[in-house]
Amino acid sequence: MSSFKIENFIKDSVRKLSAYKINEVESPGALKLDANESNYILSENIKKKYADYIKDTLINLYPDSGSKNLLKLIEKFYNTAPYNFIFGNGSDELISIILSSLKKDVTVNIPSPSFSMYEIIAKYNDLNTNIIKLSKKNFDLSENITEDITKNKNLKNIFFFSYPNNPTGNHFNRNIIESLLENKNNIVVVDEAYLFFSHEQSFLKSISKSDNLIVLKTFSKIGLAGLRFGLLFSGNKLIDEFKKIKLPYNINSLTLNSIEFFLNNFAEFDKNIKETLEQRQILYRALNKFDFAFVYPSDANFLLIRLNNEKQKNKFDEFLKNNNIIIRGFTGDMKLYYRITVGTPLENKKLADYFEKFNKSL
Repeated sequence: MSSFKIENFIKDSVRKLSAYKINEVESPGALKLDANESNYILSENIKKKYADYIKDTLINLYPDSGSKNLLKLIEKFYNTAPYNFIFGNGSDELISIILSSLKKDVTVNIPSPSFSMYEIIAKYNDLNTNIIKLSKKNFDLSENITEDITKNKNLKNIFFFSYPNNPTGNHFNRNIIESLLENKNNIVVVDEAYLFFSHEQSFLKSISKSDNLIVLKTFSKIGLAGLRFGLLFSGNKLIDEFKKIKLPYNINSLTLNSIEFFLNNFAEFDKNIKETLEQRQILYRALNKFDFAFVYPSDANFLLIRLNNEKQKNKFDEFLKNNNIIIRGFTGDMKLYYRITVGTPLENKKLADYFEKFNKSL
C-alpha cells in the first residue's frame, strides 16, 4: 500500500513556511518579557466587578457581534462611525481577512524587520511579497520608497506598516505613508497595536479622505491579550468587501461582553499605560549603562537591544537560559538583536540586575 503523500493535498506555499514560534514558559519562576503583553494584573476591585458583570453571559446563544452597547462604546472611544469598523479575533484574523480578499497580481510590501505575520499570511495566500529593507541606522523608510516601488503606474500594491513598528519601536516617516496613500493604486494598512504607548497621532482621522487606508487596532498590548480582540477601520468600499468574507460569530460572547465592561472601566488600563511609559524610561536608562549592548529608543511597550559583536551571542543566550530569562531573539540579519517587553517595576529591576551581572562577566 502506498503511503499518504502530504504534497498531494497541502499547497507548496504552506509546506514551505515555518510556524510562528511562541516561547514556551518552562518554569513558573521564569522572567517572561518576550510577548509584549502587559504584566499588570487587574485590581481586586475590578476583578470582582468584572466577575459579577460577566456571570450572566448567555453562552448557549450565538454571540451578538452587532451589540448596540458595544458599538456605541467603540464609536465614542475612537470617535468614529459604526460602519467604519469590523471586529476580529485579534489583529491576526483581520490581517488574514485583508490578504485573503486580494487578487493575485497585488504585491504585498512589508518592511523588514517588522511583524512576521504579515509575510506569513501573505505567503500562504500565494501572494507576491516585496520586502522593504529599513535603514540600519534608525529603522526608517527610505525617502525614495514611493519612487522605487510605485514607478510603474500599472502595478497594484498593498503596504503594511506597524506604527510604531514591531520590533524596532520607532514610527515610520508619516509623510512617506501619506504620499503612498495619494496613489490610488495602493492600499495602505497602518497597524496601530502599540499606539497606546506613543504620543503620535492615529491615522484614523485620515479614513474619511483616504478610501484606500486601513487602520488596525487592538487592546492586547494594554492588558487584554487573552481576549483576542481586534478592530479594522476603513472606508465603505473596503469594509463592505471584508464583511463578505469575515466569518459569522467570529468573536465569542465572553470576549464581546468583556470588551464592553473594560471600555466602561478604562481608567484601570490608562493607569497601567502611564506606569508602562514611566517604566520604559527607567528600564531604558538602566540598560543603557551596560557596555555589551546598544539600546534603541522606543515608542512602544518594549525596548530593542543589539549586542556589540557575534562573540557575545552564544554567551548571552546561555546566560538567558541559565537564569530563566525569556526575551525575544531573532535570526538572520537580526541575530544580534533582542526585544524586551517593559514589565512591572519588580521585573524590570530584576532584569537590570541580571544584565549587570552579565556585563561584569565580560
